[in-house]
This record gives sequence, C-alpha cells and structure tokens, in this order.
Amino acid sequence: MFSLVKIVLWFIFFFAWLFGKLRWNEIRTTFQDWFPFLYFIYLFLVVILPDNVQGFNFIGFVVFFFFVISIYKDFFRGLRYFISQLRVGNKSIERFDKIKRYLFKEKLEDVSEFLLAIVLIGLMYIQINYATPTISLVNKSNVELLGFIVSIFGMYGIYIGFLQYLAGDVKSDTYLGKSKVNYLIGQSFWYHVTQSKIFILMLLAAIIIPVTVKLNTAFIKELTILWQTSYMLLLVIYIFLLSMSLYIIRVALLMKTKDDENLKYNMRKQIQEDYTETFWLIYRNRSVYVNDFLKNKLTRDFAKLDVNEYEEFVTNIFNLDYFDTRNLYWTILNKTERGFELTRTQRFRNKLLLDDRSWLETYQDKNEYDLRQEWKSFYKYFRTFIFEKWKFLKQYRDNFSVENWKNLILEDLKIIDRIVTNDPTLESLKIEYPEKGETRFVRFHRDENNNVREFLFKVLINKEDINLDGLFEDVKQEIQNYKENKTDHFYRYTYDFLKFRLVTILDKHENGDVNISLSEFKRLSDYDVFQNGQRNDYENSMLYSKICFNYLDRGRIEDFNQSKIEKSGNVELRKQKIKNLILSMNEEYRLAFMLYQLFYTDHTQWDGNLGFYDIGITQIMSYDEQYHYYLFNQAKKIIISETDIDHRITESFLKKLWDTRDNMIKDFSWFDQFGEQHLMSDFKILYVQWLLTRKEYPRAESRFNIEREFPIKVCKSLVGKIKGKENRKISVKDLKWRIRYKKERISCFCRDYLLLTDQLTTIFTKESYSHKQNNVQISVEYLLHSGKVNLSDVIDNISVVSLFRLEWILRWNYYQYTRESNYTSRTFFDTMTSNSRYYWSGGDGILEFYIVKIIDNFYHDLYQDREFIDGFKYHLESQLNSLNKTVEEYVESIAKKISGINNISILQKGQILLNLNDILHYQSKWVELKPKRKYRYK
Repeated sequence: MFSLVKIVLWFIFFFAWLFGKLRWNEIRTTFQDWFPFLYFIYLFLVVILPDNVQGFNFIGFVVFFFFVISIYKDFFRGLRYFISQLRVGNKSIERFDKIKRYLFKEKLEDVSEFLLAIVLIGLMYIQINYATPTISLVNKSNVELLGFIVSIFGMYGIYIGFLQYLAGDVKSDTYLGKSKVNYLIGQSFWYHVTQSKIFILMLLAAIIIPVTVKLNTAFIKELTILWQTSYMLLLVIYIFLLSMSLYIIRVALLMKTKDDENLKYNMRKQIQEDYTETFWLIYRNRSVYVNDFLKNKLTRDFAKLDVNEYEEFVTNIFNLDYFDTRNLYWTILNKTERGFELTRTQRFRNKLLLDDRSWLETYQDKNEYDLRQEWKSFYKYFRTFIFEKWKFLKQYRDNFSVENWKNLILEDLKIIDRIVTNDPTLESLKIEYPEKGETRFVRFHRDENNNVREFLFKVLINKEDINLDGLFEDVKQEIQNYKENKTDHFYRYTYDFLKFRLVTILDKHENGDVNISLSEFKRLSDYDVFQNGQRNDYENSMLYSKICFNYLDRGRIEDFNQSKIEKSGNVELRKQKIKNLILSMNEEYRLAFMLYQLFYTDHTQWDGNLGFYDIGITQIMSYDEQYHYYLFNQAKKIIISETDIDHRITESFLKKLWDTRDNMIKDFSWFDQFGEQHLMSDFKILYVQWLLTRKEYPRAESRFNIEREFPIKVCKSLVGKIKGKENRKISVKDLKWRIRYKKERISCFCRDYLLLTDQLTTIFTKESYSHKQNNVQISVEYLLHSGKVNLSDVIDNISVVSLFRLEWILRWNYYQYTRESNYTSRTFFDTMTSNSRYYWSGGDGILEFYIVKIIDNFYHDLYQDREFIDGFKYHLESQLNSLNKTVEEYVESIAKKISGINNISILQKGQILLNLNDILHYQSKWVELKPKRKYRYK
C-alpha cells in the first residue's frame, strides 16, 4: 500500500518546480532540467509508489542532495506563484518580501555580522559542552603553527589581490550609472561577511591564539576551540569567496563579449526596485513630504549616466511590466485594483473616538470618510509625481526616440485611467473635474492646476518629429468607438479628454508645418446612411464634427486670415488647411458652420470667404429635397445650441427664414417679419434663402412682384387713416416719409447686391435666358426697373466694376421689365446726391467709370457739359495727386479692375489717355459756352 500523503506531496513539489520555470506565461526549460525531471519520475515510480523510502544508500543520498540543490530555486519560485494567487497569500508574500528586503538588502552588513557571530558562538558552545575533539596547539611546533597562519593569510592575500584588480577596472564595466562588478560584489553575503568586525577578530584569533597557547596561559582548551572554530569558518568563508570570484570572472568574460544580458537584467530590476521602494516610502511618510523628491533622485542618477543611456534608464523605471512584482507601475495598479483598506488602528480609533469629527455621525461614516481620504491623498500624490517626472524629462526630450517618448506617456495615461476608474469613492475623478465651489488641487507646481492628462498630451505632441497623423488616427478610432452616456460618472472625464486631444492636434496641424489626413465621412445620399429621416451615424461623424465646429468657433473667420497666420509663415497653406478642416465635417455641421459665418457679419458686411461658403452650401443643398428639411433643422439646432449668437439669430428667426424661402414678395414690409435683432440686411436674408433653395429650373425668376402704381403696400387700415376715419390720421408729411423710407430700403437692397458682386462674381451674368442666371440677379433687376429706386443711394461709393454691372442692367437688360430704357448718358451724374465741382458723392468708382466711358459715343454729350467737365477735371487731378500716379499708371490700374467685366484694348487705352491729357491741359476745346440741361433718372 502506498501512502496518499506522499503522492500529494510529490505532486505539490513537482508542479511547484514546474511553475517555478514559468516565464511570460510560458514554461521554459533547459538541458539541465532533464536531471530533476527524470529524478522526479524515479522518485514516483521507485520510491513513492512502492513506499521504499528506506531503500536509500549513501550514493542515493548524494544524488538526492544534488537533486535538492538543482530544484530549490525553481521550487520556491513556483510555491510563491501558488501562494500569490490567494488574497491572504499575497499579503503574506508582501510581508515576507519586506522582511527579506530589510534583512538581506537594507541591513545586509549588520545581518551578516550578526549571523557570523551566532555561528561562531554556536559552534564554540557545541564543542565546549559536547567534548568534541580539538587540535592540540601546545604539541604543535612553531613551524607548523606558522604554516597555519601563512596558509590562511596566503589564501586571503590572493582574494585581496583579486579585489584590487577589479577596483582598477571599475570604470570600464558601468551600466546605467552603476558598476557591474560592484553590483555583483555588493549582492554577495560573503563579501559583507569579510567587512564585519567579527571576521577581523577571527583573523586576529588565527594569529594570536597559537602564540598565547604556547605561553601556557589559562583557558587553553577554550582558546584552542576558538582558534579551531575561527580557522574552520575562515576556510568555509574563503570557499564561498572563491566561488563568488569564479562567478565574477565568468561574468567579466561575458562582459567582454557583450553577452551579459542576464546581469544587466538583474541590475535593471535593482534600479527599478529602488524607485519602487522610494515611491512608496515617500507616500507612507507624506505627512513630512520632501519637495521634488523625484526630480532630486533623477538628477543624481542622470549625473552618472551616459547620454545614450537616458532613454533605457527611464524606460526601465517607468515602463509597465505586468509580470514583475518589483515594477513601480505594477505595484501602483495592484494597489489600486485591490483597493485601499483602513488599518486596524484607524478602525479602532473610529470606534473609540466618537466625537473627534462631529460632522460624521456613525462609525461607518467615519470609515467611509477615511477611505475617501486615502484615495484622494494617493491620487494627489501620484498626480504630483507625474508632473515632477515630466517637468524633469522634458529637459531631455531630444535624447528619447519618438516611439519610446510616446509609449512612456501612454503608459502614464493608462495608469491614470486605471486609478480613476478603480476608485469607488470617485475622489480621484473630482480632483480632475471639481464640483461647483471647488478648485483643482494646487500644491507644488503651477502646472498642477491643469488637467494632468491634458498636460501629458501636450508633452507628447510637442515632441519633435512626433507622428501627428498617427495620433490623429488613434483619436479618430476612439471617436468612432465612443458611446455617449451622460448619466455615466465618467462621461465628462472621457469626452473632455477626447475633445482636448482632437482640438490640440487640429491646432498643431493648422498652425504648424505638419499635415494630417483629415476625416472623410459618407454623404447622406450614400447607401444606408440616411434612414427614417435621420443619419445612421455608425461613423460617429456628429461627435467629430461637433468638436471641429467648436474648434473653429472663434468668431468670424475673415478670409481664413487671423493673427495666427504669422506664426506659420505660410498663409496660403494655412488657408487651405482651414478649408479642408471645414470640409472634413459632415453635412449637418458643415452647413451650420457656413450659415453661422454668414449670419455673424453685421448689416452689409460680407465674409471674406463668401465664395467658399456659397459653393459649399450649394453642394450640400444639391441633394434631393428629402434631405433639405433634415439638414436645415440640424443646422438650426447647432447654431442655437453651440454658438454665442443665439441672442441675434433666434430659433424663431431661423424657422421663418426656412418656411418663407419660396414665398413671393409683394411688398418690402415682408422683411419686417424677421425683426431687427438679427442685424442682417434685407438682401442678405434673401441671399441666404436663395442659397438654401437654388430652384432656378427651368429658368430663374424674381422673388418680387410689387405693384408698380404705388411704392408701398396699401392696406385697409392705411386707407382708413388717409381718409380720416380713425382718430389717428396720417399726415401728408408722414406719408411722404414712409414712401421715401421704402424707396431707400429698396435702394439699399440693390446696392447690397452690387457690393456682393465684387466678392462673388458668380451671382452676376450678362447672359440673358441662360442657366447662368439666378433668382438674386433677376430680383434686383426687377427692382431697378420698377421705378421705386433712388439711384443716388445705389451708386453711393460703389466700385467701378459694380457701376459697369449697373449700367448693363439699366442700359441693355431692360426689355424683360419695361418697353424702353430710361437710362441716358447723364443718369449717374445727375442722380448723385452731390455732383458739384468740388464734391462727387459717387466716390472714386464714379470717376473711374467716366474715365473709361470717355471714348464711348453714348456719353459724348455729357463731356460737352462745362459743369461735368470742371468737376471731372478737379477730381481727376485730386485722385492723381492722392495716389501719386501718372495718368498712364492710373488708367492701367482701372483697366485691371474692370478686366473681368469690360476689357479695354491697347488702342482704347491710348484713346483714353489722349482724351484725359486733353482735358487736363486743353479743356476749352471740350466744352461749349452753354451748359447742358440736367436730366434726372426716373
């Protein structure tokens, strides 16, 4: 019968040994492992099953001894692994490690001396009390005694010589600022034994006692036992020192062949363990916290390093290793995942002291409060640690590769996320996102008032040669996988950092010399994107576009040309980047942004990027009508909720803008329904409505249909007031004022159109009955030919190009609206508010217009008018003096301005110059003695 207990023990020892060889979740064996493996099989088959333990002979015991030596390290490692899987066992291992570290690392010198003394005294006690045989020094000759002394000192002389050799070569074997040989020696228990006082006394005993015994003094037996024990221990110690020396020689040979990775690994782990111990030591003593402890420690260590070792040193300390319990970040994760627990002392105090914190009523409340404080205290400590660490490392960023720099920061971000999410009290979260009335933790660093993750990302993105496109792709992937849940405690924590990273990348892209591949989402018209009146947003385009929209929401973007352009040094490149960013948003946010930019300007102002927005909105609204309402409704919500112009552009205004976009306008009071708070001109309202509609097929039509007999809408109430049927009567003066106001309003409408044509040439064409015509131009032409326009208001300070457009409409394009044209050569001149010799209200444009028309026979009679010629000459001379140009230069500049609307040939330029010079120098031949009769345009 075999014993079940023996079989169980065999299995425990076997699997403990086997799991002791576990490395990176893989059992790794060597050729030397065949011996213990086969011996395990031998024990099971020959000793355990037949229960033949007594069958061991001397050789069997010797083999068993070698077997124990070969497995004991792996056995204890495997046993440690088994115990660590248990919660209680893990704590036991931690306590054991602390004791072991304290005794055999921190206090190794003291422990070695203490153990040597215990062994020496113990062996002497046994020999004295159990009458063990001793060497008779009295009967030994002096030569023999001298031989004992010389032999022991000869052996240790060789050892000392070996140490001197190692000390002489110490600078050539450094690694990460530490000597490899010193590391080996410093780890040796036997080396520290030789440094103890007991060891020196043993050496003295080996010399003095033989002489003393020869003198026949008292305690001869005891002294002989002391000498014999000391001599034997000195021999044993030397054997182990010899073993250590042989090992060091082997390592030295490996160092010469650069094959000492195992030694380097152990040295790295020692450095790592040193930082881990320091981290937790400072945390445990945070009440007497030392400022900048990490900075000071890193500074000292960096002073010992070569420049090319900075990266390896830092990576070794701050990289997360899930399979090394000595790793700093592993200990942090392990601590936070297991959670903080109150000590027995804390619990006892909370139970005993009932009145120490009056705002906490129960014992449970006090425990919960103390636990929250533990989490809060640790996160503050770790947060300070991160700021200190990167404040120091930023000085050496050029010594790190981009990949390692990125990995180190991502490790820190990962640790922070794990701490915050593992904190059941949410105290860590509150530090990053304080509740109302609280402020962020500030202690030692001004930077700490910032969000620690934002600080880390700034450090990452400011690294030279960082792969910005790769970071952008990572953020895009996170955005696509992001699920919004505003009830989640961590919603703001996740969303804000996602937004911050994207905005930071976009800013770096916009203002730097780096490019990224911006997002490109599917169009609404693509398959499976628009369903049941909503976007099927599996790409999460709304979130990306919202962040981009908020990033670009910096007020009115004039010509994509803000002060930041000066930083980039490449204006055109930055313009293109902003355009690409706008186009990267989905249609909803793109439409909202372009409308927002159009709405943001005041009255007659037009955005410098109008052409871009005009094309963009047209493309978006070119979809089928089934998308139109959805697109505008989404844009309306975005403008109202995410911009700061909701006091001007209200939901009511936007609703009316959309609902009335196809209405026929029968009176200009139609625009009154939009109110005045929007600060938009009448023309801008109609233009935006046209952009949102663009219905010009089969042909463009006017939005206006105003009765020509009366310039204002005649309603029953107005008729009653005129006839005096009501108490409040309208005087003739009030009626004239209203009529004049309506005329001015219509005139401003037409002038706004002409001003817009200078920026957006596509909304004007000379091709009648063409697909190039648009509702806006047709509507303005309708008003200009309606007889309800004061041309003086229209031509006031408009450009020469706009005057040419206006002339074409009045002179040539009248047949669609009236039988004959009222336009004459004097129309513009006579309708100016002021056309005296010394002041023309039309501005520079009217002068330049008449400079070009000087060769047009249609205007011949105007140039025979003395009043006109006097004013023309005066303003021409003033303009030439003001611009400091010759007549030729001035005419050339005008020709360039009007090249798109009215090209001037070289011959025509010559004729213009000839006539202008004649006017300037020989005016009398141009005019008759009698001035012409004025003609007013009606």
